[in-house]
Amino acid sequence: MKAFIIWTVLAALILVAARQIAGRCAPAIRERCSEACERMLAHMPESFPPNRMMADLGTLKEQTAQILDLVESRADEMIDE
Repeated sequence: MKAFIIWTVLAALILVAARQIAGRCAPAIRERCSEACERMLAHMPESFPPNRMMADLGTLKEQTAQILDLVESRADEMIDE
């Protein structure tokens, strides 16, 4: 029974230490993975679906900004009336 308690406490300490290490390393790992993904997508042709999707997102952002500008200008016109 004493050995079981010792092993349980030891396993808990190892688990806590592993979580601490993973928490500290997570931003660096995330950054490294993001850079690798960007490099991989840069080598793909423009017709590759993720590249098309990213280009479409850029277009969508521009169109959304234009729509918001139109809505704001029309709202200002309605307030002035």
